[in-house]
Amino acid sequence: MENCLNKYFADEFTSDEKTEFLIEVENNEKLKEEFIENQTLLALVDWISPEYENNKEVVQHKLYEFMCRMEQHKDK
Repeated sequence: MENCLNKYFADEFTSDEKTEFLIEVENNEKLKEEFIENQTLLALVDWISPEYENNKEVVQHKLYEFMCRMEQHKDK
């Protein structure tokens, strides 16, 4: 299943394959947890892109935004 996660996040699935995979994610708790974990890591990597690597203030702000969103998600 890890291979499917990698293919999904690498955008290697067709539209139909994405739909089928996301249905499978919704119906499988273990896969859903892995999906969310990968999605979270990808979001962090995107936020802390090379253009910000030497800008500590921006990185701290992005991390703060992420933590706030995680708190909001946890409260739902």
